[in-house]
Amino acid sequence: MKRMRITVAGILAISLLLCGCGAMEAVEQDGTEDGKAVQAEDIQDENIVEAPRPVENVESKQEEIRVDEEASQEMAEEVLQTQETEQLAGATLSILGDSISTYQGYNPEGYHVFFPEYGAVKELGDTWWQIVTGDMDLEIYVNGSSSGATVAGDSTGTEDPQCACNELRTNALAGPGGACPDRIIVYLGTNDLLETVRLGDNDGTDAVPAGEIDTFSDAYTLMLDKLQANYPSARIYCCTLLQVGDYGTQTPYVEFVNGAGLTAADYGEMIIRIAENRGLPVIDLYNCGVTIENLQEMTSDGVHPTAAGMRQIAAAVEEALAGEK
Repeated sequence: MKRMRITVAGILAISLLLCGCGAMEAVEQDGTEDGKAVQAEDIQDENIVEAPRPVENVESKQEEIRVDEEASQEMAEEVLQTQETEQLAGATLSILGDSISTYQGYNPEGYHVFFPEYGAVKELGDTWWQIVTGDMDLEIYVNGSSSGATVAGDSTGTEDPQCACNELRTNALAGPGGACPDRIIVYLGTNDLLETVRLGDNDGTDAVPAGEIDTFSDAYTLMLDKLQANYPSARIYCCTLLQVGDYGTQTPYVEFVNGAGLTAADYGEMIIRIAENRGLPVIDLYNCGVTIENLQEMTSDGVHPTAAGMRQIAAAVEEALAGEK
């Protein structure tokens, strides 16, 4: 009997070592088989380690918010521009320009025309002004553009369409019955650059006497004097020049520099200076997306736009018009 007790005690000690303190507590609390089973389940539950929840990527969340904000901003801008465009619907427009704005049958009789016979633009719908008037539902009174015209020249002329500051050109932009156009777009100066007309230093505030005008700044100032006097209720927009490549040379083009060492940027800067001093809006075509690097695609000769170039001009004009209600 004494040997038997020792054996049982030994077995019990071994069981304790194998099962640990939990097993002993279970035996003490409930000696039944059911109690042992429940305690075993509790032990398993205690040993289960809950998987950590994924931590949100803060940077990713911030990026999502930023993208959403940008999309909302873009949507708001599109809605605003649509509203502004709708407010312009039905407005009247006249153009004072050179070859870039011509098209056979759409310029006054006697004016010189470049498109479509000589240029890469063969369809009326590909001209910048036709795109603009179609997109914005505008009515053109007069497209007073003549190929080869400069701003400088004899300001008293009444027959020569090649001087944009003369009486003929500045008096011929009214609509039926002499109606004043709501908008006038002036896109001139490229031929002054090509023909090396001196830039001058008139910032738009100096008076210019009538006669032979031989500097670009004097001629541009006098031209605006006449336009503002003839069409007092019109909103006049002054366009800078497209970037111009070395005229007629092989591609790729390099920037055209005239005999006075001037470029399209120089004439454009003078246009901006004059316009700002007179409180007139500027349409920046120099930065509209036609560049020296892409002139082979955007122009046919470094100067005259292709259909792709015309679309770039149209987009810049539409943006300016929509922003000036």
